[in-house]
Amino acid sequence: MPGHRSAQADRPRHQAWRPLLMLGLPALVAAFGGLGLTQAANAGQDAAEVGCTLVVPADPLSARGLATPYRLKAPCHEADAGSAAFVQATIVDPASGAISVYNPLVVDDGGRAAAAPVAPKLPPGAVVGLWFGFNGDNLRLAGDRDSLAAGHCVNGDQKSIFGQFAYCNAPALFAAANAAIAAGRLEVPGLGTAADGRPCPTTRDFGLVDMDQSDNVTTTYLVLADGTTAQNTAANRAALGKRGARIEVNGSDNALLDAHVFPALGCSPYRAPDLADAGAPATALALNELQAAAHQAAPVAMVPTSDPMTKSGDRPSTAKTDLYRAGVDQRPIDPATETPTAYCANLLRVGADRIELDRSLTVRAASPDPAAANSLFTFLAQRFSGAYDALGCPGLLRTKNPVTVTTDGKGVVVSARFATPPPPTPSPSPASASPSPSMSAFAPPPPTRQPVQTTPPVQQPVHTTQPVQQPVQTTQPVQQPVQTTQPVQQPVQTTQPVQQPVQTTQPVQQPVQTTQPAHPPQTGQAQPTRAPQTGQAPPPSQPVDTGAPPPDPTTQPAPGGGATDPALSDLAVDAMRLKTPTAPDVSNPNSVLVTAVGVVLLAGGGIGFAVSLIRTARRNRGRYLGEL
Repeated sequence: MPGHRSAQADRPRHQAWRPLLMLGLPALVAAFGGLGLTQAANAGQDAAEVGCTLVVPADPLSARGLATPYRLKAPCHEADAGSAAFVQATIVDPASGAISVYNPLVVDDGGRAAAAPVAPKLPPGAVVGLWFGFNGDNLRLAGDRDSLAAGHCVNGDQKSIFGQFAYCNAPALFAAANAAIAAGRLEVPGLGTAADGRPCPTTRDFGLVDMDQSDNVTTTYLVLADGTTAQNTAANRAALGKRGARIEVNGSDNALLDAHVFPALGCSPYRAPDLADAGAPATALALNELQAAAHQAAPVAMVPTSDPMTKSGDRPSTAKTDLYRAGVDQRPIDPATETPTAYCANLLRVGADRIELDRSLTVRAASPDPAAANSLFTFLAQRFSGAYDALGCPGLLRTKNPVTVTTDGKGVVVSARFATPPPPTPSPSPASASPSPSMSAFAPPPPTRQPVQTTPPVQQPVHTTQPVQQPVQTTQPVQQPVQTTQPVQQPVQTTQPVQQPVQTTQPVQQPVQTTQPAHPPQTGQAQPTRAPQTGQAPPPSQPVDTGAPPPDPTTQPAPGGGATDPALSDLAVDAMRLKTPTAPDVSNPNSVLVTAVGVVLLAGGGIGFAVSLIRTARRNRGRYLGEL
């Protein structure tokens, strides 16, 4: 009727908006509260990761900068083995080609050193490179004024840092070293032959790499009970050893190779004079990479895009991978051939083969981390297993993890075995191995090349009446990387019966029942494997299904150190912690409960707010239509 207003239009305005005030506002508060709880729960999960900041001193590439302690900010403490940071420098004299090492000191921010760092004497025009290691998860570099720019430091890309790894001026150092090598002024020593008859491994050997290869350093520090630190030199060991100093170790691939794998295989690391320790020979990340670039035979393991440190968030990043590679003397990646699948295939085929081959040697060597594994063999097997999963190899290769481990009541790995032994691979002599030049070491094999037949490696016994076939001599590089378009190589089938491990009913000094080696070693002694002649494959032996009894500590190197390294032989040495992929702690029931409550509030609040808007709109529809 004209002039008639609806009842809805006559309602006061505060009643018209009552549904939004009564229901919508509380619902909106609940939604925001749920969002806050969810974020708090996730923050609590991420808190398990250890991330800290290291302050780089001014002019870090100079002698004064090298002798100035780096400062580790709270909440990290340098005396805490789980959050300690490490710095390593390598120096090249372009005029003479001489190469040397210096390990700058790290102290707590606001703290002092237990002994003043030694000031190095650098040659004129010296080229200095710096590398960083971290026992936590994420180490972020901070500058003292313009020190990061002055040092040409790289911590990652613009979106994310690498994690445990960083470097300053590394490409320039490697360029100077490679120029000296090309000019004949610097000679990189050969690898030598290991006790298994193969060339000694490098940091680019698939038998050594893990989920993030070529990371961290070989630097060690002296730590006192009061939390102060000092450079690990002979003079400081003599002075501070009486005060209970211990040796702190960076859990690195390089230290694992130099201090543990090399002594077990009868190899020696590449060393150079330590400018802080009166010229005593010392190892370094840069030395390992130079030797690997010069002498590692194919297939050469180089940092892949599946490396967690090279990812940008959860996504592979070619640009970030190239940044990482530049810091360890590796050429930019070729995405067409150097794929995560190819890396996994070589890890499975070549890496598992080398670890299994060296079992009889590494099972008698002390574990780098006795809390994780009871021998070097079980440590390497567990490390391989973690890397295989972390790199996504089961999905890429459609092959499950080949390693099965057995732990005791304390979670220590006491036994490890490969479910399906990998196919045998040739054992090239150093003379026939194909060297890998720096920055161009990845050389795919011809597609039609067939694997060279050879005798089975150690621990692949077979009953046969045929004489052992000698390996075919060839000038082609052996252990070529698997093409990504080809299926993963399967073990060679044979109709010859494989000898089963000998079962024993005797009690073993382990909390699990295991098989004994066919020829158990004498207590406290390691039986050396006789190296075969050049061109011969190692003789087969009985498979060992478990680690031997824990090594006698009186005859084995101290945990974390190698018996051949004088810097690790005097004092108590920290364990080298087994690296594991970091992930949110979803097993925490409190975090799960808080997350669940947050999700319910967020969803319920959102729905309630939407309902209140709809009811308010319907309640005011007549008012708006009447006014129109």
